[in-house]
Amino acid sequence: MGYVRLKEIAERACVSINTVSRALKDRPDISESTKEKIRQIANELGYIPNVSASRLRSKQNRMIGVVLTYLDNNFYARILEGINTAFSEKGYTILTLSSQEELENEQKLLKTLVANRVAGMIIVPSQDLVNTMDYDELGVPHITIVRKGNRNTRSFFISDSYESGRLAAGYFRSRDCRSPAYIGFDKPVSCNRDRLSGFRESLNDAGILLKKERTLLSGATAKDAYEAAKTLFTADREVDAVFVYNDVMALGVLRAMHEQGIVPKKDMLLLGHDDIDNSRFYTPALSTIRVPKYRLGYDAGIELIGLMENSETPERNVIYRPQLVKRET
Repeated sequence: MGYVRLKEIAERACVSINTVSRALKDRPDISESTKEKIRQIANELGYIPNVSASRLRSKQNRMIGVVLTYLDNNFYARILEGINTAFSEKGYTILTLSSQEELENEQKLLKTLVANRVAGMIIVPSQDLVNTMDYDELGVPHITIVRKGNRNTRSFFISDSYESGRLAAGYFRSRDCRSPAYIGFDKPVSCNRDRLSGFRESLNDAGILLKKERTLLSGATAKDAYEAAKTLFTADREVDAVFVYNDVMALGVLRAMHEQGIVPKKDMLLLGHDDIDNSRFYTPALSTIRVPKYRLGYDAGIELIGLMENSETPERNVIYRPQLVKRET
């Protein structure tokens, strides 16, 4: 079944195509009775407006590009909800793409979005510690989120990952843990670097050493972290607390603990990061560090709208404070 055209509605209503177009746009020069008749016929035929054609005629693009690293991570799903709310209120359409944490993929996606003349972009920089892309050269209003982007001069919206590390260390210290470990992400990203730095330095302040052999890096999936945790627990039975880069990975660590007969909170503390929606529904419920995901997405969207409407809008960098959430691990 093909798209219903204005010509079909016009033939059914016995009016011109121009009259149909003006009636559906609620123009004042068309009578209310004619408008109602045309709307009814349009509904009966299943007419859907051609937004792309309308944009071409008006020379206004209402498309926003969003480039994330992974689409299958619930952390980004919640951020996207906030972004969607911000832009849907203004009638924009969002095109979301995934770089898979690869710089070459990210560059291709950004070029594709520019070629399609998007009105603005929200970007999570891939591998930001080695990423040398200059987003300003894209010539499109943009904001980076979650990570800053090394050469980006516009606004960024991120969480304080260094503070997250300090929160984790403080929690373990309060429970008198003396043999902590860290399982992080093996890509060069600032979130991992800063969480590890804050964690290690806060432990050092309390006279607790985070040993090199207790610092493991893996891929960002539950399976990857599960394998890393098995290696750690097999080699070192003295570990009494583990801080993990994100909740998805922490769930893999939780599985490894179960297989090794390690009882969460009794034998070992486990702390994730992000507070994804599913983390509180697992048994045991995952202790984690909460990031205001929806708010971050919504605020970034509103900020980008301001940049698109006024190119002279000054940059605004926002750093959100994380929050410790104690549950059952």
